[in-house]
Amino acid sequence: MAIQVVQQPGAISFAGDPIIVKAKTTLTGKTFLRIKLQCDVTAYRNSEEHPYSENYSFEVASDGVATFNVGSTVKTALSRVIVQDADSGEVEQTMYAAKFQLTYTEVFIDGMVEIEEGQVVSEEYKAIPGSLTEFERLTAANSDTTTMLGDGRILSRKPDGELIPKGVDFYLPAVDTKTDTLAYSVQQGATKNDYSQFTGGALVPKSVKVTTDALSVGSVIIGTAAEAGRKAYIVNPNPDMRSFIFLNGFGMLESITALTKESLEYQIESELYAVPQEIGFRGNTQVVNYANSPEATFSMSSGFVNREWAEWWVNEFVVTRKAWMLHEGRYIPVAIIPEDSNKLFDRSKPGLIAVNFSVRYSFTGGTHNSFVR
Repeated sequence: MAIQVVQQPGAISFAGDPIIVKAKTTLTGKTFLRIKLQCDVTAYRNSEEHPYSENYSFEVASDGVATFNVGSTVKTALSRVIVQDADSGEVEQTMYAAKFQLTYTEVFIDGMVEIEEGQVVSEEYKAIPGSLTEFERLTAANSDTTTMLGDGRILSRKPDGELIPKGVDFYLPAVDTKTDTLAYSVQQGATKNDYSQFTGGALVPKSVKVTTDALSVGSVIIGTAAEAGRKAYIVNPNPDMRSFIFLNGFGMLESITALTKESLEYQIESELYAVPQEIGFRGNTQVVNYANSPEATFSMSSGFVNREWAEWWVNEFVVTRKAWMLHEGRYIPVAIIPEDSNKLFDRSKPGLIAVNFSVRYSFTGGTHNSFVR
């Protein structure tokens, strides 16, 4: 066989990470020698499947090795079908995993004819949404995502000590690579309640929604059968708190609560025009203002946190691409706007840190100019 696969993906990959494969040809003395690769991806959940395919070509050098990164193909296949949105104020999640196969083909010119031969079809690999950070990839003891996930992990980088207002839903992003049911638990003191959620066989299910209405004020641990979880605190709601659901770095929905600052700004762009009113001796003009609809922006803060939490706010929340804010019992779409720079550590000023950012509605106007109730 003329093609030899020298590097292949792990059994499970993160679609947002580089998914590198390498193939080597043993043919010699051929003109215009290259290796073509076809990446066939199927996004799936339950019995539902959505195929997607892309082709690659790599002209090999004297070493005969071709290197391909098929991560963008797998990521595109998933992003075309995954739904994470707030429809009519309710959060909607439709999650998929991906399975993909690679077909390698050698191409060379014999005289004036282009010849294809030596086709090799790989085994089937799997992928889930999201990505590791560059530091995580650099320091990982094992590059196989299956080993990192184990029997199931909570796909969150939050430290301990999160504040959850009582009555606000908590979203737990977790996976279970072994079964089609995700087991999770909520523990307060000596009381531990166990629950389960059908995953649809998608490896990564929609984030678990944990209602907090019946929980007591105090510490709580929300975890899975595979991971004990991190300690959080149920607190009484405060008018200065704003709760969000956002897309985290693993491509899953996660919840967090921030503090609002006493600042609401409307940006209004307008242009003035001089419009003639009447033509004649007493003709005059009137200045007319054509103003765009105002855009409301809130100034917000993480509140005073330690350095570990400040790092999380900067690297996970304020850079999110999609977010929704809880307003009067429903989630409305917003854009999170980070400050240009955030100083998180200064030895001359020891103490807690606050990460500041802005929240702009994803629609014009504000929430007080509503006729519908």
